[in-house]
Amino acid sequence: MKTSKNKLSDSISIASNLQKLDDLILLINPNSQGGNTGKNWMDAYRNVKKFLPRRHKIIFTKKANDGISMTCKLLRKGYKNIVAVGGDGTINEVANGFFDFDSQQTRDNIKFRLDPRLELINPKGILHIIPSGSRNVLARSLELKHQGVESLIRIRHMKRRKIDVIAATITNKDNPSLTHDRIVLNAAEIGVGAEIIDRSKRARGKVKNRFVSTMASIVATLPSYNSNECDIVIDKDKKISTKMTMGIVANGRFIGGGFKAAPRAKFSDGLLDIIILKNSGSLKMLEKFIQLKGTSTYKYEEDILYYQASQAVFLPKQRDVTVTVDGEPIGILPAVFKIYHNALNMKCEAAASSRF
Repeated sequence: MKTSKNKLSDSISIASNLQKLDDLILLINPNSQGGNTGKNWMDAYRNVKKFLPRRHKIIFTKKANDGISMTCKLLRKGYKNIVAVGGDGTINEVANGFFDFDSQQTRDNIKFRLDPRLELINPKGILHIIPSGSRNVLARSLELKHQGVESLIRIRHMKRRKIDVIAATITNKDNPSLTHDRIVLNAAEIGVGAEIIDRSKRARGKVKNRFVSTMASIVATLPSYNSNECDIVIDKDKKISTKMTMGIVANGRFIGGGFKAAPRAKFSDGLLDIIILKNSGSLKMLEKFIQLKGTSTYKYEEDILYYQASQAVFLPKQRDVTVTVDGEPIGILPAVFKIYHNALNMKCEAAASSRF
């Protein structure tokens, strides 16, 4: 059932009187799931209200990065229970709002160094995850059974745990002298996969259908995409020089499209999972990747490298290489990724298996 703009405004106004610091704050992206989250919110709220704690407030995001700024403000005021309701991008934004970055970095034509220090804005803060997107890749990596309303109904029974986060510093595409600091929850993609995501996002401004925009981006990207010469430095002492069609830096096992790209990844092992698809042609490489379906550990694959480490630096030698974070285009290489063990307090539905 669709809600009117007036009813939606009434719902938003619930958040105007935040008084009790232990309230549960729901940050909701109404545009997630193709806009269905917002359209169906009043019906959904009537169904879940009795399952929520009595003291809860609702805030809707309006534009990109609202999740980051709103979460920061709430945590600085002393609120600690923040619920992210939306897709992977929304959940990523809210997670980023939990942290202050203190980066010491040098960037010129030769050097790109990073020693990031993460500090929680509120050490008692807890991120509650309610998947409500079109793909919910993070939820798949976490092995969650439910999403949206079904997940909200179970919010009182969510399990608290600590989760690793990846701190990433990524070059600004429009001004390469600048960088973006970003937390990664599930995975960052580099190269052809990231380029497809970037083109698909841009096409969606004209083509609203996600499947059509994705297929159009695949057709536009794959035939002309070439591998890129890169230096990859792992844990500061292992340097690899290789052509790279696609790179993945993962905290979870799955990426978009249902690929189990990092079969050994766990969310609380203190390790990055780094996958490098090397110098085969794009079509051949992706065909090979699809055939693997994550059932291999990649030990015997000549064209695929797989490492577990605490830090990785990607330095391109030729052209701009696109980087996405949890399904959102962020910038280009060079980029640095560093794992922070059990850095975030999180609550979500109990996983389908004991693996975490």
